[in-house]
Amino acid sequence: MYKIVCGLILFSILLPNLYADSYIATRQELWFSDSSYYKTSHHIKVGKSIMFKDYKIFGEVGVGEDINEGTPVGSGASFDYLRFGISKVFLDSFKINLNYRSKMKSADRDLNWIVINTKYKF
Repeated sequence: MYKIVCGLILFSILLPNLYADSYIATRQELWFSDSSYYKTSHHIKVGKSIMFKDYKIFGEVGVGEDINEGTPVGSGASFDYLRFGISKVFLDSFKINLNYRSKMKSADRDLNWIVINTKYKF
């Protein structure tokens, strides 16, 4: 373990194009079906974003709660949250963002999905 930590520190010192940002983020989702509200989802997560040359690599871990309509806060279904991915801009106008998300529930089946976003500026 000591060698891995020393290697990571040395790696970050030797590469001049490497820098990182740490952050705390929240996310609230309101779920609707046929224009009626039925569920709320709350997330809190800690993340790290690293720029390496032209690539942005990021990862997040956190916890959350799904609350059905009429259920008090704190008594919903809790879950662990994981997200990581990479993004890159090509020719200053085309951006691709690829990430993996996992919502690991304590009482129900886990949800996993891969998201690919593209954006072209003109």
